[in-house]
Amino acid sequence: MFGRNKIRSKQDHVILLVDDDKGQLDVFATWMAAIRPSADIRTATSVQEALNLITTHTFSLIVSDYSIPHAGAGLNIFEAAVQSGIPKSNFIMLSGTTDNLPDEVRLVSKGDLVALETAIQQALV
Repeated sequence: MFGRNKIRSKQDHVILLVDDDKGQLDVFATWMAAIRPSADIRTATSVQEALNLITTHTFSLIVSDYSIPHAGAGLNIFEAAVQSGIPKSNFIMLSGTTDNLPDEVRLVSKGDLVALETAIQQALV
């Protein structure tokens, strides 16, 4: 189903996945490794952990939950990512809501793996 057409890139990407639900994050990281086998996948379970990683690493893509641990906290990660130099198009926010999200945030509904895979492919062109 998902990941059937694994994309192998000449360039290895460094991808950060952020979610405060450790179980969901582990499944998400496993799925990401299946669709991007050459990528270096990093994970964070808190805003602070994500911010620390953003200041010490260069990421090709960041995918973050919007509500980590409360609604809107993912925007702090978005702002730090943009300040670090990542293009806005290479940040994907996962959320079940569109309330209070700036227009420049690429939003994918949490659980929509087809849309997420498409957004990842577009970001990592």
